Amino acid sequence: MPNPGDVFVYKQYVFEDGSQRDKWFIVLNTSDSEKPCIVLKTTSNGNHYQGCAKGCNKNRRCFFAPNSWQTCFSVDTYIQLPQIFQFSTVNLLKDGFAGRIEFKQPLTSDCIAQLKTCLAGFKDDISPLHWALIFKTQNA
Repeated sequence: MPNPGDVFVYKQYVFEDGSQRDKWFIVLNTSDSEKPCIVLKTTSNGNHYQGCAKGCNKNRRCFFAPNSWQTCFSVDTYIQLPQIFQFSTVNLLKDGFAGRIEFKQPLTSDCIAQLKTCLAGFKDDISPLHWALIFKTQNA
Protein backbone atom coordinates (compact mmCIF):
# COMPACT_ATOMS: atom_id res chain seq x y z
CA MET A 1 0.00 0.00 0.00
CA PRO A 2 1.23 3.53 -0.72
CA ASN A 3 2.82 5.47 2.15
CA PRO A 4 3.65 9.15 2.74
CA GLY A 5 6.59 10.21 0.60
CA ASP A 6 6.14 7.51 -2.01
CA VAL A 7 6.65 8.76 -5.55
CA PHE A 8 4.97 7.20 -8.54
CA VAL A 9 4.59 7.80 -12.26
CA TYR A 10 1.12 7.29 -13.71
CA LYS A 11 1.72 6.40 -17.36
CA GLN A 12 -0.57 8.12 -19.85
CA TYR A 13 -2.53 9.81 -17.07
CA VAL A 14 -5.75 11.36 -18.43
CA PHE A 15 -6.08 15.04 -17.52
CA GLU A 16 -9.33 17.03 -17.18
CA ASP A 17 -8.95 18.36 -20.74
CA GLY A 18 -8.65 14.80 -22.09
CA SER A 19 -4.94 15.05 -22.88
CA GLN A 20 -2.68 12.20 -21.77
CA ARG A 21 0.94 12.05 -20.66
CA ASP A 22 3.06 10.49 -17.94
CA LYS A 23 2.56 12.32 -14.63
CA TRP A 24 4.50 12.10 -11.38
CA PHE A 25 2.68 12.15 -8.02
CA ILE A 26 3.72 12.34 -4.34
CA VAL A 27 1.75 10.31 -1.77
CA LEU A 28 0.71 12.22 1.37
CA ASN A 29 -1.01 9.58 3.50
CA THR A 30 -1.02 5.92 4.42
CA SER A 31 -3.87 4.38 2.45
CA ASP A 32 -5.60 1.04 2.41
CA SER A 33 -8.63 -0.57 0.77
CA GLU A 34 -10.93 1.76 2.72
CA LYS A 35 -8.91 4.99 2.76
CA PRO A 36 -8.09 6.75 -0.53
CA CYS A 37 -4.56 7.63 -1.55
CA ILE A 38 -4.10 11.41 -1.31
CA VAL A 39 -1.44 12.85 -3.63
CA LEU A 40 0.09 16.02 -5.00
CA LYS A 41 1.11 16.34 -8.62
CA THR A 42 4.49 17.55 -9.76
CA THR A 43 5.94 19.39 -12.71
CA SER A 44 9.44 19.90 -14.06
CA ASN A 45 8.27 22.97 -16.00
CA GLY A 46 9.68 25.84 -13.96
CA ASN A 47 8.20 28.64 -16.08
CA HIS A 48 5.68 29.56 -13.35
CA TYR A 49 8.15 29.02 -10.53
CA GLN A 50 11.17 31.12 -11.48
CA GLY A 51 13.23 32.16 -8.48
CA CYS A 52 11.95 29.46 -6.12
CA ALA A 53 14.22 28.41 -3.30
CA LYS A 54 14.63 24.79 -2.18
CA GLY A 55 11.66 23.70 -0.09
CA CYS A 56 8.51 25.69 0.65
CA ASN A 57 7.59 28.63 -1.56
CA LYS A 58 4.16 29.53 -0.24
CA ASN A 59 3.82 32.69 -2.31
CA ARG A 60 4.44 30.63 -5.49
CA ARG A 61 2.20 27.81 -4.25
CA CYS A 62 4.87 25.18 -4.71
CA PHE A 63 7.49 23.10 -2.97
CA PHE A 64 10.76 23.00 -4.89
CA ALA A 65 12.76 19.76 -4.83
CA PRO A 66 15.97 20.21 -6.82
CA ASN A 67 17.32 16.92 -8.13
CA SER A 68 20.53 17.53 -6.17
CA TRP A 69 18.42 17.18 -2.99
CA GLN A 70 15.92 14.46 -3.92
CA THR A 71 17.47 11.75 -6.06
CA CYS A 72 14.07 10.26 -6.96
CA PHE A 73 13.82 13.05 -9.54
CA SER A 74 16.19 13.22 -12.50
CA VAL A 75 15.36 16.91 -13.02
CA ASP A 76 14.46 19.81 -10.73
CA THR A 77 10.86 19.25 -9.66
CA TYR A 78 8.11 21.52 -8.39
CA ILE A 79 5.38 19.97 -6.24
CA GLN A 80 2.21 21.93 -6.92
CA LEU A 81 0.34 23.18 -3.83
CA PRO A 82 -2.32 22.67 -2.73
CA GLN A 83 -3.59 20.78 -5.81
CA ILE A 84 -4.66 17.59 -4.05
CA PHE A 85 -5.82 14.53 -5.95
CA GLN A 86 -7.46 11.41 -4.58
CA PHE A 87 -7.04 7.89 -5.97
CA SER A 88 -8.74 4.69 -4.92
CA THR A 89 -6.01 2.45 -3.50
CA VAL A 90 -7.65 -0.55 -5.18
CA ASN A 91 -7.47 1.21 -8.58
CA LEU A 92 -3.84 2.19 -7.97
CA LEU A 93 -2.97 -1.43 -7.28
CA LYS A 94 -4.87 -2.62 -10.37
CA ASP A 95 -3.13 -0.05 -12.57
CA GLY A 96 0.18 -0.99 -10.95
CA PHE A 97 -0.29 -4.64 -11.85
CA ALA A 98 -1.29 -3.57 -15.37
CA GLY A 99 1.99 -1.65 -15.72
CA ARG A 100 0.40 1.82 -15.80
CA ILE A 101 1.94 2.91 -12.49
CA GLU A 102 5.60 2.70 -11.60
CA PHE A 103 6.79 3.46 -8.08
CA LYS A 104 10.10 5.30 -7.82
CA GLN A 105 12.49 5.93 -4.95
CA PRO A 106 10.53 7.81 -2.22
CA LEU A 107 11.22 11.28 -0.90
CA THR A 108 13.53 11.40 2.10
CA SER A 109 11.85 11.59 5.51
CA ASP A 110 13.21 15.14 5.91
CA CYS A 111 11.70 16.20 2.59
CA ILE A 112 8.23 14.71 3.22
CA ALA A 113 8.18 16.32 6.68
CA GLN A 114 9.06 19.73 5.17
CA LEU A 115 6.49 19.23 2.41
CA LYS A 116 3.72 18.47 4.92
CA THR A 117 4.70 21.49 7.03
CA CYS A 118 4.50 23.63 3.91
CA LEU A 119 1.15 22.12 2.91
CA ALA A 120 -0.23 22.85 6.40
CA GLY A 121 0.05 26.54 5.51
CA PHE A 122 -2.75 25.97 3.00
CA LYS A 123 -5.24 24.53 5.51
CA ASP A 124 -8.06 26.82 4.31
CA ASP A 125 -7.65 25.39 0.78
CA ILE A 126 -7.77 21.72 1.83
CA SER A 127 -11.00 19.79 2.38
CA PRO A 128 -11.56 18.56 5.94
CA LEU A 129 -11.55 14.94 4.71
CA HIS A 130 -8.19 15.32 2.96
CA TRP A 131 -6.77 17.25 5.93
CA ALA A 132 -7.74 14.45 8.32
CA LEU A 133 -6.16 11.80 6.09
CA ILE A 134 -2.92 13.75 5.56
CA PHE A 135 -2.38 15.04 9.09
CA LYS A 136 -4.07 12.31 11.19
CA THR A 137 -0.96 11.60 13.28
CA GLN A 138 -0.05 15.25 13.77
CA ASN A 139 -1.62 17.79 16.08
CA ALA A 140 -2.51 20.19 13.30
